Amino acid sequence: MRFPKRINRIIPRVLRGMDINGKLKNWQAVEKWESIVGHNIARHAQAVSVDSENLLVEVDNPVWQSQLFLMKSEILQKIRKYDVKIRDIRFRISNRPMTRRSNEKKE
Repeated sequence: MRFPKRINRIIPRVLRGMDINGKLKNWQAVEKWESIVGHNIARHAQAVSVDSENLLVEVDNPVWQSQLFLMKSEILQKIRKYDVKIRDIRFRISNRPMTRRSNEKKE
């Protein structure tokens, strides 16, 4: 007869297989976006999501999209200092105005 396995032994194995820690680490790029790119760029571009290897950034117009695309390798170098597994940044033009996060300074 096979005995049931304890849940506290199964869950850590499942979480390792799903690489939850790695995915959570990647969210640091979203959380630290303004410190990575600076306040001026963050006013026009916001990191909005991340998957296993890509950071999605919304920009407020095509000019910023082009500028950030040219700066991509420099931004990736700064992101990698946080020990994340992000390999690429995808930029898309937002269809809504950029809103400032509540923890930012108000002018």
